[in-house]
Amino acid sequence: MRDIKLIVSDIDGTLVDRTERIPPELTAAIQKCRDAGIVFALATGRTAELTEPFVRALGIDAPCVEANGAYILQGGRCLVEHGFSAAPIREILERADQLDMTVTLADAQCERAVRETDYVRYHQSLGNRFQTLLPLSAIDWEADRFQKIMIMDEARSGNIQEIRDRLEPFSNQYWITTFSNKAVELGPKGCNKATGMKELAALLGVGLSQVMACGDYRNDLEMISGAGYGVAVDNALPEIKEAADYVASKPYALGVVEAIEALCFR
Repeated sequence: MRDIKLIVSDIDGTLVDRTERIPPELTAAIQKCRDAGIVFALATGRTAELTEPFVRALGIDAPCVEANGAYILQGGRCLVEHGFSAAPIREILERADQLDMTVTLADAQCERAVRETDYVRYHQSLGNRFQTLLPLSAIDWEADRFQKIMIMDEARSGNIQEIRDRLEPFSNQYWITTFSNKAVELGPKGCNKATGMKELAALLGVGLSQVMACGDYRNDLEMISGAGYGVAVDNALPEIKEAADYVASKPYALGVVEAIEALCFR
């Protein structure tokens, strides 16, 4: 049994598949950790509204790393945040809006869309996102700070490549991630799940050697490499498995449960 005090896990592709179903084995494993004094927290690219349902469903009371390390929330209270100005890319956001793309801007409290699109209306109907809008004309370009910006081309028209090319000169100011021909996201340079994990461990007084990190995708790589014990679920990318200390034989949440049993209690 290892001296693990903190478990940090990605959500999408690690704890859940596209159905977002949480198996009871995971809930039981998290409770077992809690009873043993092991903190279970999330480290996700999701913003606050999309992370909160998992926090509630899993009974997590620990601070969680959100928006790829841009902030750490606990019970709706922001403990750490790394904001950035959107002023340098104002013309790019305006161009994306002119091309009928979905543009969203998130801070530590909520994610807002520039205007209604099919994507925005769909999530509004679910009741968990975009309940208020933030038109580009309403942004205070000098004072407003954000933690994450997303530009999405639902039509997959090919215009996302133009936006990505326009953003390239600003890669020294933001991290920029492209998702195929559909979307591009950006956030504060130097922040990722690994930096969020380190800040979370420091808040809890836990050394990185006592941290177990679970993931499946490229944005989990630094976190898995930097933790005392890196875990890859069975459905993880090959490079994630290569970096991990423990590769589960099961996918998604059941792989995390397997790793908890193997590293924390066996």
